[in-house]
Amino acid sequence: MLVVTRKKDEKLIIGNEIEIQVLRIGRDNVRLGIKAPSHISIYRYEIYEAIKQENVNAVQSQIPDKSMMESLKGVFRVESKEE
Repeated sequence: MLVVTRKKDEKLIIGNEIEIQVLRIGRDNVRLGIKAPSHISIYRYEIYEAIKQENVNAVQSQIPDKSMMESLKGVFRVESKEE
């Protein structure tokens, strides 16, 4: 992890496309401004984690359990073709 010290109105550049500026320094927080191309998503960490967990839940809900797989065995038959 890179740790830097910046004062109000000072900036950081990440790559050639992302600019971060310190807008305000409060007692318990710092306000940052971020300029980035529209194809780069920017989320607060807690929102990112919630989205990630929802994606995991969505994938898991699509995986059938063992009993469902057993009941589907008779419905789908795999036939091999002989050459």
